[in-house]
Amino acid sequence: MVTQQAETRGEKLKVAIKGNLSEVFLSLQGEGIWVGTPTVFVRMTGCHRRCRYCDTEFALVAEKQARVWLGWRISEPDLVVSNPVSLCDVTGWVQKAAGQVAKWVSFTGGEPLLQADFLAELGKELKELDFKILLETEGGLPDRLMKVLPFVDAVAADIKLPSTTGEPLDWGECERFLKTVARTQVQACVKIVVTTDIDEGEFCQAVDLLAKLHGSAVDCRVFRPITLILQPVTPARFVTETPSMGLLLRLASLAQMKLPDVRIVPQVHKLMQLP
Repeated sequence: MVTQQAETRGEKLKVAIKGNLSEVFLSLQGEGIWVGTPTVFVRMTGCHRRCRYCDTEFALVAEKQARVWLGWRISEPDLVVSNPVSLCDVTGWVQKAAGQVAKWVSFTGGEPLLQADFLAELGKELKELDFKILLETEGGLPDRLMKVLPFVDAVAADIKLPSTTGEPLDWGECERFLKTVARTQVQACVKIVVTTDIDEGEFCQAVDLLAKLHGSAVDCRVFRPITLILQPVTPARFVTETPSMGLLLRLASLAQMKLPDVRIVPQVHKLMQLP
């Protein structure tokens, strides 16, 4: 009887916990070191940043409704539901969308860590269902990261250079965020979006930050290498030009002098015309 009552309370709690979503759908991961991996994307709505090159403007502010595809996103959504949505519902949608195809779930946005409490509970539930969790984030909210980090397998964090985003960057919070990731055994990559007006001084500052992190962590023997991804911008919002290959190769060469793993990876899903 006690066990049944506990299970009932647990189910009620799952229904009570709610978050604000933009979309849920199955697609191929198109960025970073997980390119080509079938992934269920749980896109949260709302973001505190306004990057000039943002390609998900619809998710910048709280949306009244969420769109749900119970499989590949190749037609109109299967469901359109009102926000906020329950933890129980999201877990069920992810399972149906994944089917027998996807083992990975991406928490993305917007900025997912703005809803860290909800994501921590969702991550816990999905891990119990044997999913692997990737957190895709702007990389500047270390305190919120701590709530979610125990339930993720991988982190893709940005270093958002002021010259490319048009916004200031808190380098101290950025460093604290990356140190937090580096102290764990999660797989991680750092992405820098490259635009034609990127400031090479800022870029080198980001590389030095990662190099310092790498050196100190290796000394402590608790470091899992963080791959640096140079992502040529896909024209969006206020950015209309793409960087030249010469610029990308020059930046990659600068980074490779100090870092062990540097890659140039475009948004492959855009090239494949996938969401």
